[in-house]
Amino acid sequence: MLFVIPKRAGSAACFMSNPGLPYVLMTFRPTLLRISLVASGILVALLIAEGVFRALDIPAPVISGWRSQGIIAKEQNELGFRGQPIKYADDDFVIVMLGDSFVEAQACAYEWMPEDRLESYLNTSGKRVKVFSVGAAGYGQDQELLALTDYFAHYRADMVLLWETPINDVWNNIFPTGFGTPKPTFWLENGELRGPSEGLGQPVRETSRFRLIQLWSQKFPPSRDRQWEKTFPPAYKPMVELKGPFKQDWQQLWDSGGPYRLTDLESEKSPLAISLSPRSERMQYGLDLTRNLMEQIQHLVSAHGSQFIAFAPNIFLDDLRNDGVHLFKGKYYRTSADQYKENVDYWNRGFKFFSIEVTVKPWRMGPENIHLNEHATDQVMQDLAKQIQTLIPDRK
Repeated sequence: MLFVIPKRAGSAACFMSNPGLPYVLMTFRPTLLRISLVASGILVALLIAEGVFRALDIPAPVISGWRSQGIIAKEQNELGFRGQPIKYADDDFVIVMLGDSFVEAQACAYEWMPEDRLESYLNTSGKRVKVFSVGAAGYGQDQELLALTDYFAHYRADMVLLWETPINDVWNNIFPTGFGTPKPTFWLENGELRGPSEGLGQPVRETSRFRLIQLWSQKFPPSRDRQWEKTFPPAYKPMVELKGPFKQDWQQLWDSGGPYRLTDLESEKSPLAISLSPRSERMQYGLDLTRNLMEQIQHLVSAHGSQFIAFAPNIFLDDLRNDGVHLFKGKYYRTSADQYKENVDYWNRGFKFFSIEVTVKPWRMGPENIHLNEHATDQVMQDLAKQIQTLIPDRK
């Protein structure tokens, strides 16, 4: 007898027309079950691990920014910066010395710090002054602004002196890390200042809610600089060919393995970038960002009834940044002393700014250390005291 399979019995027809399919399904189902069990087991293990890490409060989140590092306790003030205790009388004229490693002055003995020398010279001239330090190595105006905000939350000041470091300040402000350590960073959006990315001493904004992801990110950290750099204007474009004389000093610096190895000239994250000529779009962005941060510092100072003055020792124009062309990694970089001066003048336009000549020789700590030695620090603070003493009332 002939049996006809109705068309509506689709599944049966499928089985009859594909006799191998039942075997395939019978084989696939256990495999799918095993995969599901393994996946479920992995998920449960991850959930348990996440719970354990949360209970143990590990790993600790990556913190943004820093205070003075490697300083003994008796040389730290109440805000964690190197300097004398922040204590003053009601009739003292209080000055805050704001800045970076030049203010922290680890190259100087504690008794020869800038705050001590400036205070001594001002009081010798008939004033009643206390000077306190707010600054740490690697600071740009971004962390200086946040640290000064913290200072004013607890203390008063009649004057704020911002010690600029032109060869470092711009790139310290642009990039979200300092020598590999994340830091609070501001940025410009349509010319307006935005930020910071997070507060000083707070977890970085990229911190995940999940501890396992935090652990992975700390073991295999992504480049925070590279992520931010995608939004920056183009950096300086060096020449690939040159007809004419050039210097090999930059390449020699790199080959010597000194501190310049910690910077990145191609992205302009380097103390050499300030004098690159012509000014790049990225440098223009950095200068505008620095000006905006300076304005915020001035607003903060004015809001607390204080005077704001910026200054810098005139030590940074040397053979590395004067007129010339430098060979580095097979490319040629042109520098100009005029470009350096234009950049510094641009970001200080409209602010009270003093350029202090350094007359002591030798003035630096060593061949690879551009910080002022104790004698040069003393001379710069003596000349700065002369510049500002008329702005300070005499001792009552």
